[in-house]
Amino acid sequence: MKNTNKLNLGCGNDIKKDYINLDCIKLNGVDIMHDITKIPYPFKDNNFDEIYCSHVLEHFLDLIPIMEELYRISKNKAKIKILVPYFSSTNFSGDPTHKRGFNLNTFNYFNNHYYSNKVSINVLKKRIILFSCNGYMKSKWYSFPIDFLINLFPQLYQRFFFLYISCFRNTLFIRG
Repeated sequence: MKNTNKLNLGCGNDIKKDYINLDCIKLNGVDIMHDITKIPYPFKDNNFDEIYCSHVLEHFLDLIPIMEELYRISKNKAKIKILVPYFSSTNFSGDPTHKRGFNLNTFNYFNNHYYSNKVSINVLKKRIILFSCNGYMKSKWYSFPIDFLINLFPQLYQRFFFLYISCFRNTLFIRG
């Protein structure tokens, strides 16, 4: 296994250098094959400084045990970057394997022990992305003004405009 303190959880074909790449399917570049619904994960407590989780969590109904496990394996002050589809996105509703959508407040549930004493996170940054092309985090040039306005007033977007302007995904940066 690689000697690194970074985890790419549910990596699929998005293999990251200097990360331990974990997926439930043995693909080229996957370092560890493990079903993330099977708890505990094959890592010791307080192991990772960084966890990257892109388009994985929407495939599971029960988010709580997965978040508890991410909290367990991450170090204090670790950076956990989670990318998920926004609940009104056609990306969410168009994929039959998606079981849950996310909004701006989903991860606030775990903020400051609101849920339980097993998870306490600080949400550092939330970002809604309107469009994407050929890869994650690559917005189309004409979406930047709309992305800027949506992220300037995210609660306004979420309350009144999400049905009219369907965004591609909700990006959350969380520190445990």
